[in-house]
Amino acid sequence: MNKIYIVGDSTLSYFKDPYYYPRYGYGTQIKNYFNDEVEVINLALSGRSSKSFLIEDNYKTLINNITNGDYLIIGFGHNDEKDEDPNRFTTANKDLNDTSSYPYYLNHYYVEIAKNKGATPILCTPICRADINECYNANSAHITRNGDYRKAVINLGIETNTTVIDLTERTKELYIKIGYDKAILFHAWPKNKKETVDTTHLNIYGAKMVAYLFAEELKKTDCNLKNYLLKDLVKPTIKDLIPNKEYIDLPYVPFNKDKYKPTTNFSHIELEGWYGTAFGDTGSNPLDLNTGYIIKEENNKFIIGQDGQYLKGKIANTEGIPFLFKQINKDDNFKVNVDVKVIKKKVDDMAGFGLMLRDDVYTDQSISDNTILSNYVAAGLYNDNEKTNIIYSRENKKLINTNYNSSYFNIDDTAHLELERIGQVVNIKVIYKNKTYTKTYTDFDFLAIDNKYMYVGLYATCGLLCEFNNLEYIYLGKSQGA
Repeated sequence: MNKIYIVGDSTLSYFKDPYYYPRYGYGTQIKNYFNDEVEVINLALSGRSSKSFLIEDNYKTLINNITNGDYLIIGFGHNDEKDEDPNRFTTANKDLNDTSSYPYYLNHYYVEIAKNKGATPILCTPICRADINECYNANSAHITRNGDYRKAVINLGIETNTTVIDLTERTKELYIKIGYDKAILFHAWPKNKKETVDTTHLNIYGAKMVAYLFAEELKKTDCNLKNYLLKDLVKPTIKDLIPNKEYIDLPYVPFNKDKYKPTTNFSHIELEGWYGTAFGDTGSNPLDLNTGYIIKEENNKFIIGQDGQYLKGKIANTEGIPFLFKQINKDDNFKVNVDVKVIKKKVDDMAGFGLMLRDDVYTDQSISDNTILSNYVAAGLYNDNEKTNIIYSRENKKLINTNYNSSYFNIDDTAHLELERIGQVVNIKVIYKNKTYTKTYTDFDFLAIDNKYMYVGLYATCGLLCEFNNLEYIYLGKSQGA
């Protein structure tokens, strides 16, 4: 049986998220338009470009397995155009002979690889982003300061005699015809409100529609893959727009600095734009002095932790933390650096500290709430099972560890923490005990609950007091978006 391999970015890839209309890449729906004589293998990954995909295991899977008679659908572009990120950016202003160009990467690492293996490559132009101004002659249609990415794919197809499926043009025509309010019905909605729409990523209805458009366009070509299409291509309808049955509409109000009321626990913060709070599974009212959640500023240093009579803070299956935070616009790029020292520790398991970027923040919690398990990434450390976990995240409520040290951290231990956000990429560095740990999170979801802001901050909990110093926040300009 011949195989159809798919490579590309988030517009083709698989997702699992808690949105009202969850994200689906059209690569997940292409199989619905082919008969059983071919097998579809979707290797697309969210957040990748034709350049950054090369370091992924999925690329190794492709080059090690594609063979004579197979097909390769190639769908990059959305992330190639992001010149803010050198690890993903490729320019459309140069031709396929320039090693920095979008055509070069597409041709050298995908088209030629497929042809050399006896497989048939098929290039796809990137789908349009839904545009509230219905302006499809600029960024929404991938015409940027670094070139026209649609034209680059079409020209590459001509130069290399490779089939091109022009999804930019097809989605542009469709969106202009039906208008913005109907176009966003093809896209993911984090909440049951159209103003939260993700104008880049598709939902199940949109994924089916783009897969249908792909099949329609393929049928017009002389590519042999069209011989495996179903005889009758059924166009998706609005009935395919199905909300997530597990969606929970959580009540949430974004942090408003004008309504923030400092408490005795967190009243000594003089650094402009930074605020103190405690929330989560805190054992009782986190603002009660008896719980011992502390954030205070002393001589340009911050003392943060939880030192009450009963140690209710934690980093575990649930968590309760004090958090010195800054509210960040979702479109901002930035970097935060800080040094930290453990100055007091009462217990080991579930104790943790670090630098965190998260979806949401709570400043008026009056009781312990173990349901606050929001998405975050942490340049941090926490102890469990006789080891220290180093760099971790929580996604879809699940705590995910990256590295570890084989013994607990202790009093007087120090670490240097860095967190950088560039577009949809977060780079993390932790230097601990003369060893450097790093992790890159690509296209991590920080917008499921708070659709306008993210929150970066410092924390320490569960019988810990930590001293944070040399805190530095650096604004790096506006993100180019998803």
